[in-house]
Amino acid sequence: MKSRAFTLIELLVVIAIIAILAAILFPVFAQAKAAAKKASDLSNIKQLSTASILYLQDSDDNFVANGEGMLPSNAGNWATMEPYTGQSDFYGNPYGAGAGGNPPNQAPLGFMDPAAVQNWGRETFPYVKSMDMFVSPSASNDSDPKWAPSKTPGAGRTSYLFNGCVSRLSQTAISKPADIVIFQDRATTVKEAIVSPRRSYFTDGAKHANDADIAWAGFNFSKGGNYGFADGHAKFIKRKALKFKQLGYFEWVYMDSRGRWISPDENPTMDSDPEKGQNYWGTWGQCDAAQVP
Repeated sequence: MKSRAFTLIELLVVIAIIAILAAILFPVFAQAKAAAKKASDLSNIKQLSTASILYLQDSDDNFVANGEGMLPSNAGNWATMEPYTGQSDFYGNPYGAGAGGNPPNQAPLGFMDPAAVQNWGRETFPYVKSMDMFVSPSASNDSDPKWAPSKTPGAGRTSYLFNGCVSRLSQTAISKPADIVIFQDRATTVKEAIVSPRRSYFTDGAKHANDADIAWAGFNFSKGGNYGFADGHAKFIKRKALKFKQLGYFEWVYMDSRGRWISPDENPTMDSDPEKGQNYWGTWGQCDAAQVP
């Protein structure tokens, strides 16, 4: 009887064919996985935007806020960021917007902690009812224990940022609700619900805000990110195509990266780039979504 078997040449040919197919299909699978994450992230931002609109319908037409109204009577210019940014020890509140402070085991419930200052995460959650929608599938947990999500059941955690230039503002006061961003992606998942851009307090009532051009926001997918808008819709935008006026800047913006003032409309690009180690968070200007022309 003759025994049947593959020759060495036949086996090598089969292995070569499998290797070629794998080389072709693996990138396709990776692209499909990335597209699925992008779609899930877009759905989350859409849900958060809708939840914020439901919130304002129950709150005299005002969007959520982050610790406003807590400034002491002797506060001076740039005394603290308003809306509150999340740092600990905010006039006696060690929890901030769920940041935790030192030691890092503080704020066991993150932004949901009763001791945390008012923040968009805790205010919006009753209208979402799922903490998973606060987390982007593209964002890993932050590596710094001060910001990393708490493991306590029911703790707040999020991969998104709310626009501080919209915080506590009436929706009907916004000049262009379909153009003004209220939510955007951030690079990692943390336990604090902070804002970006973030306004500061000024004794003359100026509405300066910075943290507009930062490297850890808006770069989650193909050098872009998903954005939620004040009218409730959401869409993907390349980070370099985002205009400063879409964040609420209505006058000239000073860009640290260029050392000069630019128009928030005429120059739509931003310069921060995580791949190049560039982070120009100090970029600032007058920010008020009600005054964008």
